[in-house]
Amino acid sequence: MDRIKNIYISALALLAFGVAACTEVEPIEMQVNGAEKDYSAVKAFKSSEHPVSLVWMDTWSADGNMSSYLSALPDSLDIVAVGKGYEELTVAQQTDLDMVRKTKGTAVVVTADYDALLASYQEAMTQAEMDGEDNAYEAAEQENPEGTPSQEEIDAAVALEQGKVQEEYAALIAELQEKTVALMGKSLYDGILFRAGGAGDEWFSAKLSAAIDAFSAFDGLFIFEGAADYFSASFAKFDYIVSTSVSQDRIAAYQEDYSRLAGYDGFAPEKYLAYISLDDSDYMTPYPDVISSKPLVDPKYKTLAQWTPSDGAATGGLAVRLTSSEASDGYPVLRKTIQYLQLK
Repeated sequence: MDRIKNIYISALALLAFGVAACTEVEPIEMQVNGAEKDYSAVKAFKSSEHPVSLVWMDTWSADGNMSSYLSALPDSLDIVAVGKGYEELTVAQQTDLDMVRKTKGTAVVVTADYDALLASYQEAMTQAEMDGEDNAYEAAEQENPEGTPSQEEIDAAVALEQGKVQEEYAALIAELQEKTVALMGKSLYDGILFRAGGAGDEWFSAKLSAAIDAFSAFDGLFIFEGAADYFSASFAKFDYIVSTSVSQDRIAAYQEDYSRLAGYDGFAPEKYLAYISLDDSDYMTPYPDVISSKPLVDPKYKTLAQWTPSDGAATGGLAVRLTSSEASDGYPVLRKTIQYLQLK
């Protein structure tokens, strides 16, 4: 009897399995709409008078990685400077750009990187000098195997080679300027960040001055990033100045930097954005020169966000660099930094 019962139960189980296996389950289409966030308060805040926050975004691609989206940055961020991928936009990038500019009211500026051009130009000029000297000696040896060129002949050969370099870089500089001007004409972005870690020789410096004049003619944000002292004659043309040559090891270095730049015509406290990089863990440690009766515990990003120069003037705000491969690692600190900045 038990044997017959077990056979009967097994048969039922097989029948149930067969029915389940032959039954197609139709997928149900579901659309879940999240509650739409109201950004009106955020946009109103950005229109008010407050310390400005700027961050660099060199990894913008909107390709699925959270750290590649502008919209993943804090809502209260004022300005994003994009360094790459801003010329030909994908559909995802355009959507991301519209989100931060139109919905959140965040300004997005493009980077005109003359720093990279200057570094390669100086390298090329050094090589041209060596090539010119070699050419002068080769020419002298062809006339007389034991002959040597005069200094005038060497100088002429070097000038010839360096002239070729300047001709090449004149085209590259013009290309960068034309490309940036064309982007401003499309009204996709809110301004230009001009990056220059130095002025170079007299020839290159003149090219940079011409570019500054051209960019300053646009009705949009114009921000300087780099070694500010070299461009003090153009301070009046910039909306903000980010002096990246400042030492980040001491809080007193910012006072020294600010005081020195304040001595130039065209400088104003509201133009000055104090600079800090979140590229390594050093920003988590206190400044060693902070004068306090209590143990130093506040991290650098907090102290700098709340820093005010000795003249009591309100500075423009803070510029924060995120340059790690996973920029999202620094997002929590970036949010805290902006919060401390707004508590000044």
